[in-house]
Amino acid sequence: MNNQKTVIVCCASSMITSTVAAGKVREFASNNGLPEPNIIQCKFSEVEGEINTNKIDFIVPTGKLDETVTHGIKTISGTPFVTGVNEDQAEAEIVKALKM
Repeated sequence: MNNQKTVIVCCASSMITSTVAAGKVREFASNNGLPEPNIIQCKFSEVEGEINTNKIDFIVPTGKLDETVTHGIKTISGTPFVTGVNEDQAEAEIVKALKM
């Protein structure tokens, strides 16, 4: 049974903040003995297309992602990994989502 999650980690334009957040998601999985998630890194403008072509478990945007593109998929803010504010709370939410 493959319990691997597929996670979209996205940012507004370049890939810098999403690369930081993607690294954090992998680190949290590893630190908690969970399978490494399949991470799809993309721009906000590409999220809807990825949702249409993949089974996505949750989304970690590093900024304000328009809710109309998430199609009701759980979204956990990745902004704390960029700002350093509320990082523990975001980590807890991501670990919980990875365990589901």
